[in-house]
Amino acid sequence: MEILFLHGWTSVPGGRKPSYLIEHGHTVQNPALPDEDFAQALTIAQDAFDRRPPDVVVGSSRGGAVAMNLQSGDTPLVLLCPAWKKWGQAITVKPGTTILHSQADEVIPFADSAQLRTNSRLPAAALIDVGGDHRLADAASLGNMLNACEHAVDPDRLVEVTVYHLQMLVPPTQPTPASRDPLTVLAARPPSVRYYRFLYDAVGSDYHWLSRGVLSDADLAAILDDNRNEVHVLYLDGSPAGFAELDRAAGDHIELVQFGLLPEYLGRGLGKRFLQWTIDQAWSYRPRRLWLHTCTLDHPAALPTYRRAGFETFRQERIWRHL
Repeated sequence: MEILFLHGWTSVPGGRKPSYLIEHGHTVQNPALPDEDFAQALTIAQDAFDRRPPDVVVGSSRGGAVAMNLQSGDTPLVLLCPAWKKWGQAITVKPGTTILHSQADEVIPFADSAQLRTNSRLPAAALIDVGGDHRLADAASLGNMLNACEHAVDPDRLVEVTVYHLQMLVPPTQPTPASRDPLTVLAARPPSVRYYRFLYDAVGSDYHWLSRGVLSDADLAAILDDNRNEVHVLYLDGSPAGFAELDRAAGDHIELVQFGLLPEYLGRGLGKRFLQWTIDQAWSYRPRRLWLHTCTLDHPAALPTYRRAGFETFRQERIWRHL
């Protein structure tokens, strides 16, 4: 896919977002746009568009305003917290546009994108609330940007997903029952990137896991090498049967980032016991909260299992995913 990426004010070509698109196999035009001359930035972007017409135009912040003011015909737009109120004349966007924005954005208000969606009569799903700041450089934001670009070319693969955010504020009151057949769980300190990807793909490929899979080897290695990130592997008869990943980077708020079994070990009662082991491991650090998220793409038993273990829903949202 050919993508024209228009960077933001004070940004430069070759940033994390266009690099991410290149890492995932796409060709990216990323022209340098002057900060202080919007008209010149628009001329440069228009020349790039006309010279090599792209399949998708992605505009970030001020680059989003540039994208909105391009003469781009039917070429779809993906806008990242577009600064349309600060630059340019356009106040609406074409049908099929996708807007990514974080409600925690302290540079461009999320309300600006909500207004743009309303002005343009786009469906609610066209505005995706993602990320934790204006940069949209976290794994979830990058993954959603990639999904939006690919959906623009192949919309039939977009599906609506319900995401459940669950938490546990106190440890389970019932002790873990003793077993004549104790689980064998070993900590990988840290796992190699290759071994982690094997576990991640073996457990999550059927459920369209995304967050770690879209990371580069270098970015994934940085996470795995952090001693606040724990990967615990369940073994059965000497072979890996599943894994759990705990993220303790937030101190007393521990996230159960990944949890699951390899397909051939499902249906043996291992999941419930391994989950309880993982919960006990997390609460051994005496956090204030243990939390996770799951979604309707996950195994049908996942949500009921988490709830029976003591997790309660604190937020629920509907998003669109490109499969």
